[in-house]
Amino acid sequence: MKKIYFIGALLATALTSNAQVVISQVYGGGGNAGAPYTNDFIELFNRGTAAVSLNGWSVQYTSTAGPAAAPNNFWFMTPLPNVTLQPGQYFLIQQGGGATGSALPTPDANGANPGTLGSNGAATGAIAMASANGKVILVNSTTQETTSNPSGANIIDKVGYGSANAFEGAGATGALSNTTAAIRNTGGCIDTDSNSADFTVATPTPRNTATTLSPCTLSNPDNSISGLKVYPNPAKNNLYISSDSFAEKQIELYDVLGKVALKAKVTNAPINLSGLTSGVYVVKVTEEGKTATRKIVIE
Repeated sequence: MKKIYFIGALLATALTSNAQVVISQVYGGGGNAGAPYTNDFIELFNRGTAAVSLNGWSVQYTSTAGPAAAPNNFWFMTPLPNVTLQPGQYFLIQQGGGATGSALPTPDANGANPGTLGSNGAATGAIAMASANGKVILVNSTTQETTSNPSGANIIDKVGYGSANAFEGAGATGALSNTTAAIRNTGGCIDTDSNSADFTVATPTPRNTATTLSPCTLSNPDNSISGLKVYPNPAKNNLYISSDSFAEKQIELYDVLGKVALKAKVTNAPINLSGLTSGVYVVKVTEEGKTATRKIVIE
């Protein structure tokens, strides 16, 4: 597996009071027919500016309407090891799987190891995640949750995918499959507390602590270039960029994995998008030494 080299600082994503460590990728089709990887996985990312210890934390999963009724009313849990996650660092947690596909990059935590007993006496460890619909939470404890939509200070992050009945914001991510994962946009830096807006359904690309660091930066991309407009959004064939200045603008488009998809220099001319696939992109605009970013959708 090739490493993803993502220059997070160029995306200048504005961080808010939202979670510093987030769930950056969810994949539940591992080992199924046509799957690219033998195992399901949950990926974390430190989008903040300080190191964070995962000691005493856990990731937990349940079905789209789960958990089941008592006495099995618990989320399936994988405790996390005593690891400190650096700014811009990913963390890969391997879960259940099957025979089809390639092995994941070296996991940083392995739910497939023999489990221990959770707070309710239920075994924890390997999680057999559903490929299309489900719910994943990041918790700052190893106490298994028992409600359908847990909340509170102990819930660090939450991702509902497909038809899940619990999620952040206005809706869950799209439904996944044996060949697709929910991937947090801009390399993991985006967190608006809305799963439907923050994630894109795309080919799974697992990243671990050995992946090149992708630090996000603190900035305000809305005020860097006076009068900046990027339109239309969503865009199809052409993208227009204007500002209060008529100076030349250097343009770079990044896909959801942080790879450069297009570069251009424009003044008043449109940017041709016909060679790009549909999806979510970040546009970086540089004008007279000032830089700003915008999120766009290409149809």
